[in-house]
Amino acid sequence: MEYRLCPEHALPAAVQDSVTMYRALLHHNISPSQLMIMGDSAGGGLSLLTVQALIAHKIPVPRGVIVLSPFADLSIASESHTRNRHTDVMLRFDKKAWLMERLLGANHSELSPNSPVFSPLFGSFGGFPPLYINVGTAETLEDDSRLLYKKAKEVGVDVTLDAGLHLMHVYPMFFLYYPEARNSLDSIKKWIPTIDERKSR
Repeated sequence: MEYRLCPEHALPAAVQDSVTMYRALLHHNISPSQLMIMGDSAGGGLSLLTVQALIAHKIPVPRGVIVLSPFADLSIASESHTRNRHTDVMLRFDKKAWLMERLLGANHSELSPNSPVFSPLFGSFGGFPPLYINVGTAETLEDDSRLLYKKAKEVGVDVTLDAGLHLMHVYPMFFLYYPEARNSLDSIKKWIPTIDERKSR
């Protein structure tokens, strides 16, 4: 899906675009049960924000949600940002103020990255469809996923956490290069057909 990007269009423009696209699919008689939302990294955060927006607007949610290494907490406050700073070969958050300006716009200093408008971790997960979370334990965003899993579990969401030991940010995208990535994609592939069965329990 194409959506408005930062910094030209600050959040929540991307969320508005994804909700508009979802509404259009429903308008064309595509059932929510035929839809899955999946995203990685910032797109994983967008996927979560989108579903939270759908629930807030009382729009039927998709069949399930899959997020790979989601950027779910823009406050960048979790312990893994320190713990995994030297093992994460993909993401660096050294210039936090610069990043916030790119994501939240020129008036970023007046906005809180803890707001659920920007950080899905601080939003509600009540009413969420089945959720699959994948993360590597060597990445700075590891705790975003672990906290997300905990919060979703607390409100009864059918949530699965797949943590790849010593693996990097969005590691399944490297499926051509090592078996751990292929194994995680296989796990996702096997999880999808079980969604309806899990809902009926």
